[in-house]
Amino acid sequence: MLCLAMLGWAGNTIAGRMSTGEMSPMVVVFLRWFIISIFLILFLNQKLIASLKSIRGKFVWLSLMGSLGLTGFNALFYIAAQNTTAINLGIIQGIMPAIILVGSVIIFKESVNSTKITGLVIAFLGVLVVVSQANYERIVLLSFNFGDMVMLCACFFYSGFTLGLKNKPEIDPIVLMAYFSLSALIFSLPLLAAEYYLGTTQIPTTRTAWLTILYIAFVPSFLAQVFFIRGVELVGASKAGLFINFLPIFAAILGVLLLGERLYVYHLISLFIVLLGVYLFMVIGEKEKKIV
Repeated sequence: MLCLAMLGWAGNTIAGRMSTGEMSPMVVVFLRWFIISIFLILFLNQKLIASLKSIRGKFVWLSLMGSLGLTGFNALFYIAAQNTTAINLGIIQGIMPAIILVGSVIIFKESVNSTKITGLVIAFLGVLVVVSQANYERIVLLSFNFGDMVMLCACFFYSGFTLGLKNKPEIDPIVLMAYFSLSALIFSLPLLAAEYYLGTTQIPTTRTAWLTILYIAFVPSFLAQVFFIRGVELVGASKAGLFINFLPIFAAILGVLLLGERLYVYHLISLFIVLLGVYLFMVIGEKEKKIV
């Protein structure tokens, strides 16, 4: 489930790039949640009514998960997609496992050891390689690509969403996704209004644009999210978060195959470093005693 979720989200990096020039970022965010919300309400209306008792007292939690975790992340994601490549979008998301684990240690007192910490640091260095394009002067001067920096900020939003799943009510993941979608839809409206006020709104008009929107709505927004929610439920937030490191691999492959993007040596170096960090965390780190 977690691998399928990563494949779906890797496809979202392609769709994000394809949406550039076809529609504005906030229009993409609004339409993805509008389409999937209507779809889920039509097919789950009875289950939604029956589950109202389960989400009682969870209004603030649902609001935060929808506004920051989904709408906030995706708003930044599509802004970033207009300013960087699909390969970079995927690889930068490799920083999320580190953020999630740090959050798990601080918030949920999860135990870690020195090898796991080393693995996370190495994975972060891999992300730094692609953000800086393997140019140390960019790190010293902080002259990163704008889109890369926005994507880096977006990672903190979805990491918070992953940690927040720890407190989810015991209901069907698809039903929970319906509530998340409605929350995300509501909080996308102010962003859409702001974009309209700034005069940058662009409505999709071509067949390619609408096919892109439909893919975004049903694969990364719905199926991948449901798979990820269930995966977190089965293995926990920190371990599920580590699967995000597969996202840059899938994104790089899809970016080359579908968009014809060029794969540079620093991309390969970055992927190798990220995977080395994951190996240390998942394989070596699991065998050692915990120190924190």
